[in-house]
Amino acid sequence: MDEALRAWTRALGPDAVVTGPALTPWLENAGGARRQVPAALRPRSLDEVVTVVRIARQYRAPVHPISRGRNWGMGSRLPVRDGAAILDLSRMDRIREISVGGRYAVIEPGVTQSQLHRRLAADQIPLMFNVTGSGLDTSLLGNALDRGVGYFGSRAEALSGLEVVLGTGEVIRTGFGHWPQARTTHLYRHGVGPSLDGLFAQGNAGIVTAAGFELLPRPESDVALVARLDREEALPEVIGILADLRRRGAIAMVAHVANRERSLISLAPLLLEELRRLEAIPSGADARTFTETLLRREGFGPWSVVAALPGRGARLAWARREVRRALGQTARVRFLGGTAMRRAEAVLTRLSRFAAPRARLAMLRAIRPLRGLAVGIPTDAPLEGVYWPVPGSRPDDPADPDASDAGLLYALPLLPADASDVRACLDGTRRIFTAHGFEPAITLNLLDDRCLEGVISLAFPRTDPDRVRAGRACIREAERFYLDAGWPPYRVGIDSMDLLTDPDDPYWRIVRDLKNTLDPDHIIAPGRYNLD
Repeated sequence: MDEALRAWTRALGPDAVVTGPALTPWLENAGGARRQVPAALRPRSLDEVVTVVRIARQYRAPVHPISRGRNWGMGSRLPVRDGAAILDLSRMDRIREISVGGRYAVIEPGVTQSQLHRRLAADQIPLMFNVTGSGLDTSLLGNALDRGVGYFGSRAEALSGLEVVLGTGEVIRTGFGHWPQARTTHLYRHGVGPSLDGLFAQGNAGIVTAAGFELLPRPESDVALVARLDREEALPEVIGILADLRRRGAIAMVAHVANRERSLISLAPLLLEELRRLEAIPSGADARTFTETLLRREGFGPWSVVAALPGRGARLAWARREVRRALGQTARVRFLGGTAMRRAEAVLTRLSRFAAPRARLAMLRAIRPLRGLAVGIPTDAPLEGVYWPVPGSRPDDPADPDASDAGLLYALPLLPADASDVRACLDGTRRIFTAHGFEPAITLNLLDDRCLEGVISLAFPRTDPDRVRAGRACIREAERFYLDAGWPPYRVGIDSMDLLTDPDDPYWRIVRDLKNTLDPDHIIAPGRYNLD
């Protein structure tokens, strides 16, 4: 590694090779993990990535690629194994091309949600993209390559025409991309012949340096369903109802079903900020207690549903009728549209000299940034929820949980949209979390009419080593439970790779054989979704 560091410094320049105390920002992580990392490398271009890989191969010095490293709760920037240099691709942040007619952008790993959103707005392009609630400065490619899920579905399906540096130092382009004259590389992702794209999503055989990313038409409707469930026993039935509504097209995109803990940590910090801005907290009241009480009274029940409605005019009216008919007996149903919210805000503003309207106005304004996600507007607002369960942990820069004292870990099982599976998953999750002293924050995201993504998190103070250990043990036990129950996580953190891989399983042996061909010296991300 020492010889490789000297060679990388000569090739990239000293400002692109970070070592010693300056490495601290790359080592901090919300999950409380620790790794021995010799350096962070910061290339600026495809050619420099090729140079990094060739030097890595020459000296058998492993590298761990990241896009921007904001993989909070799952390892952030850290490698799976000790001893790998972090290959930070955040300086590669060019939007190489935007095709309005083809509805795609060709982007590099450092391109963020904020950057692409601003570019579309500045160029007055009537398109948007599948956003997540992970923050403005998160990488589009990094999240998609780990099969992250946005408000409109899985992001992995949005990728096309990958540019990849293999462990040999060769550069390949997938799909039709290896024909320079091809005009359909980002229109038909499969190309011709065997498709190689899947090797590089959650893989460690190559380093993706660019890809096409699908853009979406703006939705015709900005009306959202917000339903409150006051009885948890009704939840499995509601999941079935939502699946049927999705199947028939009465709700669009991903439906989000959140428990009270998730709704509380998501909305409480935003509501508290608005209450303070409007001077709506009664004199002498505890601000946190007042905020949480208001949320329980005016806002969300033990479980809540948020989903977008499709179309406009007659189609939108039909969707509203179908949703109200299907859910009206089991949940309190409301519809929030941009026009209605603006009218309500105007009325409540006029009445804001009174306490009750002022509190409702604060609630309305707190919801606004989260509601924007459903129409493709990224925001940092959800990140405030990282700090609410750990009072006093909010850092000067709340957009970076790694720099705080708040601990965060996730488990992400994938479930059938089936009542018995949902019930068993919730029972097992609560049993495990309670045994370790945690309250799970749970969101069940209905990806389509058949499948649910579970987003299950816990919070702890990273200043308390006992709580750090308990949190890590809890997530690991929960992931084992999901695997044994038949709901394997679709994505895991750096401490759980060994739960997935099995040398006796032909699947993983084939994945290792492919790695041996594409990265024969095993220098790229050792241990990541692969056998060592």
